[in-house]
Amino acid sequence: METTLSLFEDLWLPPAEREPFDLNHPPLQLVPDPMESDDEASQAHSLIGAVARAAVEALTGFRPVAQLSRWLEPSAIAALSVAARQGEWDGATVARVRAEVADDLVIEGVAQIAVTGRRVAIAMRLEWLCGHWLCTDLSVLLPGSHLVTPPSN
Repeated sequence: METTLSLFEDLWLPPAEREPFDLNHPPLQLVPDPMESDDEASQAHSLIGAVARAAVEALTGFRPVAQLSRWLEPSAIAALSVAARQGEWDGATVARVRAEVADDLVIEGVAQIAVTGRRVAIAMRLEWLCGHWLCTDLSVLLPGSHLVTPPSN
């Protein structure tokens, strides 16, 4: 076993002097690049599933909707808030998730939510913005909302 002795002064040098910057060394990746993994479909499915679970937690009241502001754009938060007020969400769970990679920076998906004997769909779009995935669009199909007749002209 080899031991080296360092001068006491060397231990207290600023990190820049103790470990000089190497221009040939690649920068550290703190966040994985979008869609660089071997299994894009698996990563997309996981991301859509995570957003769906967080949305269900917000709909059931387990988590405040405002807590999702880091991952959802304001329009998506507004849609989730309206759905939380309009429906009965007790016991809601994520039943199925579908995801598709639209391109390297966009994932689109839908989650099927089981709520007391019926299914509700949550459609979402994730985009790679500012170094992380952000839900830019989220739509909750409320029960019966597809039956509303559009106004006639």
